Amino acid sequence: MALQPDAKSDIDRTQAAPFLLRLFWRQNRPLEAWEFSVAPPADTSTVADYTSILPSNIRQQSVQVFTWPNCTLRELAGLFVPIIPNGAVPVPAVGTRLVFKLIFPDTRATVIEGNRGKWIDKPLGSVVIGGAGAELIDGEVNIKDKEDLMASLTGEADKSLAEARFVIGDYVAVSIYPPGPDGRVVPVPPTSSRGPPGRDMGPRGPPPPRENGYGGGYGRGGGGYRGGYGPRGGGFGAAPPPGDWRRGERPPSAYDGPRGYRGRGGRPY
Repeated sequence: MALQPDAKSDIDRTQAAPFLLRLFWRQNRPLEAWEFSVAPPADTSTVADYTSILPSNIRQQSVQVFTWPNCTLRELAGLFVPIIPNGAVPVPAVGTRLVFKLIFPDTRATVIEGNRGKWIDKPLGSVVIGGAGAELIDGEVNIKDKEDLMASLTGEADKSLAEARFVIGDYVAVSIYPPGPDGRVVPVPPTSSRGPPGRDMGPRGPPPPRENGYGGGYGRGGGGYRGGYGPRGGGFGAAPPPGDWRRGERPPSAYDGPRGYRGRGGRPY
């Protein structure tokens, strides 16, 4: 299975093995990408995976599920909502909004202060338990019953991971928003682009396309480069490697990495 499967490809789940997906959740406010930017310890020999060094408040609100790239938001909700602790989703649950997004490392950015990498996010979509026009008095949904829960979802429930150009290894973050005091569904919160308090994490706005490990510079304060891997602003870096390849894959074998201006060594892949 490719690290970034084609959204249009059919997957035979009886033949293709599922992959491990780590899903994090939080109530009433979103998980921000910068919260996943953690400096590794000096001795990494005891670190099983990156998740183990995340802050405890993030690790404690996470689950591991096995699924496929064509997994929909409906299926994701059915996988994680029934197994998270009681109280994480309000009861009755009708009118609760679940907002999904991807969180992944920016492979084009340089390491920022404190030896931490830069992380970015990308919206996946949102669903509403019981329907977008639901009110608390309209009935209940058994959120511990996977099939009952999945059947109740409306919104962007049928969007899949692959449609968002999911790469195996990306995290999924879910924000849980209970209905308002009158039982009405809360609107989708605006997308946040802020960095951690008192720290500039780079440019504002949506992340760059994820076609491969190269692209245009981010401008002042960004973690990328300006016009290549040469001096800042010089534009003397090598062009991206030829061919069709994406993040999570190695460049074509004939490509031996970018080279700087006048033969200076470029950044290794």
